[in-house]
Amino acid sequence: MSNQSTLQAAIKPLQDELLNHEIYGSINSVEAVQHFMRFHVFSVWDFMSLVKRLQRDLTCTATPWTPPTNRPAAYIINQIVLGEESDDFDTGKVTNAISHYELYLKAMIEVGTDPIEVTKLVSMIQRGQDYPEALDAHQRVFGESIADAVYDFVNDTLSTAEKGATHEVMAAFLFGREDPIPKMFQSIIDNKILSADKSLDSFRLYLQRHIDVDGDDHGPLAFAALSEICGEDEIKWEEATAAAKNAIQMRIHFWSGILKIATSKPYSKVTTKVEERINKRVTKTANQHLKKIPVLAE
Repeated sequence: MSNQSTLQAAIKPLQDELLNHEIYGSINSVEAVQHFMRFHVFSVWDFMSLVKRLQRDLTCTATPWTPPTNRPAAYIINQIVLGEESDDFDTGKVTNAISHYELYLKAMIEVGTDPIEVTKLVSMIQRGQDYPEALDAHQRVFGESIADAVYDFVNDTLSTAEKGATHEVMAAFLFGREDPIPKMFQSIIDNKILSADKSLDSFRLYLQRHIDVDGDDHGPLAFAALSEICGEDEIKWEEATAAAKNAIQMRIHFWSGILKIATSKPYSKVTTKVEERINKRVTKTANQHLKKIPVLAE
């Protein structure tokens, strides 16, 4: 059995558990979507730390520039960065380019979900706070309303991005994100509410974009990159397997924490006044982008 096959066999039970989680079927009303988005946005944001760590390792981001040592892996991660950080939705127009995080904020606002919790954390880090300190301070303020699993998940993601070896980060990125996302998001889109309410259009666009891109492009590219990085080194494959298992387990923990909160507490719809305040928090550049997102063809 090849190293790739051994890894896939080892993580299969966890993959099945993740894809059969009850959270997907629970997203069956606008209120349920509001609850889900409020917490899920943290994983939309922290995802980019894995991507940027891989870009740093697999390409040259320093000056003077030097050519990458692994050209296929460099190509793959640059393709992923472009799609996640500056997606033009296949229009070829720079005015349509937007990060998926910004798209998600737009979707939250449209459905009436206040993104203050995630934007507060991001602003703390933008001001120079280390992520452990920022997470701790954030939890002291918002911890009563945010599941502990959200903090556990973000802390694990950022710790992996900061301390993991390149092959461990790639394995976490691939099997905790790119590989399961198309099936997870398809399970959410299959809920009738996603096509029945116009306020969910941007949320549906976000989900559909990841189904299309991650399934057809990013997932296969990431697996090819992992194979390039690990080569025939069995120790690297063993460590990659452990990292993949941990990433999937943390996603399951994350989903369970969100589900527990969502089924136990009502969600209060954002008022118009709060919505105006939210829009002011999103940067001017982001707002310009948010207004120009194309509509995905059905």
